[in-house]
Amino acid sequence: MTTPVRTAAALLAALLLSLLATPVAATIYSFKDENGVTHFTNVPSDARFRKVPGTTPPAAGHSRSSVSGHAEKYEAEIVECADNHGVDSALVKAVIKAESNYDNRAISRAGAQGLMQLMPETARLRNVDNPFNPAQNIDGGVRHLKYLLSTFGDTKLALAAYNAGENAVRKYNGVPPFPETKNYVSTVLSHYGRYSGLGPGAGAAFADAAASPSDQIQTFVNSEGTVVFTNVPWKYLEAPGWRRERSP
Repeated sequence: MTTPVRTAAALLAALLLSLLATPVAATIYSFKDENGVTHFTNVPSDARFRKVPGTTPPAAGHSRSSVSGHAEKYEAEIVECADNHGVDSALVKAVIKAESNYDNRAISRAGAQGLMQLMPETARLRNVDNPFNPAQNIDGGVRHLKYLLSTFGDTKLALAAYNAGENAVRKYNGVPPFPETKNYVSTVLSHYGRYSGLGPGAGAAFADAAASPSDQIQTFVNSEGTVVFTNVPWKYLEAPGWRRERSP
């Protein structure tokens, strides 16, 4: 059974989203109110809610294992680095999936190396001695991703910078109009939605919501496996049985 999270009106703080992670997922609905605040829920109570494309749960018996690929092999390293540096582990998995499909020996035509496809200069900047070492590569890649998220304050722009470089994002004041970069951002966000357990459309929805200063989304989960994405974390910080999964 899913548990809805209702929005709070004060100071434009209002993002509702709740779902049960296992074994049944939920279709997610959203709308943007007159203040520009995006609201999410799995139990629509307002006529303005519309289904977020790609968030309908798969039919019974349908497996999601194809998207996870080899993520389980590096689960411990990904979760540890994501927690240490305050990045959503689902986003890290999505980047690795798009970059190397979990091949720690991958080398691109441009010379990017390892799971998170670090360019040699990026590896040096992030103190990665051996980019083919999964733990080192993931740690360096997550630290670089965290830097880009903090620099641009927007998931889509951070992903664009990860692919095309910071200067390209600054030059175009947004996602550069390069087909490769636009496809990369779309692909990562699609994987992000799947790794989050909500379907491919949810990743872009999270990115759009997180881009707004009033929507600082954090994730909490209780002992029963119920996951809540919310921008009102104080409701869960001291709630019995809940623990924080995502840093702002």
